[in-house]
Amino acid sequence: MRVLTPRYVLQMVAVFAIILLAGGYELPRYASRFTILAILAVIDMRYWYSVRKHFTKPFKRMLTIAYWLPLYMLLLFLISGILTPFIDWNSYIRIYFPGILLILLIGKGIFLTLIVFGDIFIIPLNVIRRINPENIERLGKWYRPRSFLLTSAGIATFVMLIYVSGMFFWVKDFKLTKIELPVKSLPQAFDGYKIIQISDFHLGGFLNDKPMKEIVRIANEQHPDMILFTGDMVSFTTDEVYPFEQEMKRFSAKDGIFAILGNHDYGEYSRWDSQEEKDLNDKELYNFYDRIGWQLLRNQNKIFSRDSASIAVIGVENWSESKRFEKKGDLRKAIKGTEAAQFRILMSHDPSHWGGEVNTSYPEIGLTLSGHTHAFQFAIESGSIKWSPAAFLFKEWAGLYEKVHENGEKQYLYVNRGAGTLGYPGRIDTRPEITLIVLRKTG
Repeated sequence: MRVLTPRYVLQMVAVFAIILLAGGYELPRYASRFTILAILAVIDMRYWYSVRKHFTKPFKRMLTIAYWLPLYMLLLFLISGILTPFIDWNSYIRIYFPGILLILLIGKGIFLTLIVFGDIFIIPLNVIRRINPENIERLGKWYRPRSFLLTSAGIATFVMLIYVSGMFFWVKDFKLTKIELPVKSLPQAFDGYKIIQISDFHLGGFLNDKPMKEIVRIANEQHPDMILFTGDMVSFTTDEVYPFEQEMKRFSAKDGIFAILGNHDYGEYSRWDSQEEKDLNDKELYNFYDRIGWQLLRNQNKIFSRDSASIAVIGVENWSESKRFEKKGDLRKAIKGTEAAQFRILMSHDPSHWGGEVNTSYPEIGLTLSGHTHAFQFAIESGSIKWSPAAFLFKEWAGLYEKVHENGEKQYLYVNRGAGTLGYPGRIDTRPEITLIVLRKTG
């Protein structure tokens, strides 16, 4: 590889600093990810000289643009965010600019990862080559087969094309998942009780209210007894909700609609000029729930009775095993007063709460409903195959899970795949989901 000039080293330092500081300033909760991006950018700039020598003359300009485009777009994104807050951007630009940028960064990350690992494996080849000085004179000090570069670029391009396709397919193809849940402790009066679970709207990712109209239609056609929303109404600020207020008033359920807060609903992913400004943002979200007729449960519960039987719905604030999130949820407080209920349903946004506390300390909670993961908006679910990158972070990331206790009692967790998107405005082979859960008395 070419020895870098002091000027080029300064440029690398400047790019590293811009990404780290600008990203952390405008999106403080993503600071750790911008550190990774800054390191990737330095590696990117370092490998430029060793890669460009393989560019053939007819395509040299085009390949040069392709190589630098992800980094230039990232810098433009960050600098523009400082000049104009993201929430004030045009809707199309706010949604699709970060999406296209993310696709380019994924492609570049794959390309550089393959190149770096390839260099490690071809070290022995370069050591052997040095035995004959003529090889160094003819092929350079560091030899990397052009076919390897082409293969790496081909793999990266293929992955990017898949992500591009996800912006047109699946993303608005809403799926109704129907589940009949056998519950031994369910009162007979509640046999056949229908619950609609919706989650993770991230309303700032919707260009218009057309997707919300479809969600409302699908949910209402099931004639649910109850609708439960398991968090992340917004991505950044309460301003995202206002275009959808009238449509969301159309959700209908016999026993009401209940909701909890997700990690994005606390306004902690935006930069605020003062604590008062952030508190006002939070208050406006609570007022929005009141206006649309949804009851927000913040470490609280609601009891429903039929004849002499009852079930309880419990809602906690965000609780996660991840150290990145404050444990705001207080299940001990939330469950108080539900002792007489024969069946308890818990809404907890992050599914790690189930294994972290619920099924170890609260066996009386029969069903937990979560969201949060989005199945990483990239999943392969076909037949017996079920995989997503989400599996690297979450033990339970989509669908139904159960735990059987020694006494034979079962606890269930359902992780909804979400109705909206975050960051990447697409989905790959995992559709946005509305879940219908029908409770059935068994045994």
